[in-house]
Amino acid sequence: MGFISWFFGCGADNMTPPKQPASASSNVSSQDGSDYKIADVFSGLRSQVFTLKLKDLGLPEKQPIAVLMETGFQEAIVSLVVIADGSTSLYFSNGGGIIGAGEHDSVRAFSKNFLADVSAVADSWEIVKEAPLPKQGQVRFHLISSKGIQSIEATEQDLGHNRHRLSPEFHAGHAVIAMVREYSDSEK
Repeated sequence: MGFISWFFGCGADNMTPPKQPASASSNVSSQDGSDYKIADVFSGLRSQVFTLKLKDLGLPEKQPIAVLMETGFQEAIVSLVVIADGSTSLYFSNGGGIIGAGEHDSVRAFSKNFLADVSAVADSWEIVKEAPLPKQGQVRFHLISSKGIQSIEATEQDLGHNRHRLSPEFHAGHAVIAMVREYSDSEK
């Protein structure tokens, strides 16, 4: 079974997004004009992450708050979300996802390393007021810290084939996804 099939619900019963009424989603264009059907639950959860403050998490200042690694697939956008308190989730723009994977020590360890790795390389990233969604075939990283939201985008192909300076972080993110997948499969 392919990785994308697993993402979009063919590999696990809990991954199949619920049927959404028309009012529970909207069409959003990414930067390349591709239309994605964005479920309200995706928008709401994503917005909550971008408004987090360290004091809300009970954590000391001067550390990253969260990182999102978002990938634009033809079917939907997949967002890996890692928060400094160890929370780790996958959100799918079509309404599916996995929440609570950070409760497992192995996922938490990989997530902590991923957040640290991304934070270490984000100094030169653009600071943005809004966090745009990635284009199809693109991966967008967002780091939320006391500086605000720092963002950068690259092609999935370049990242996956080690042709981009963020390839190590991309692969670290996929290690987290693999751990989330293992957690999700063990919950069946």
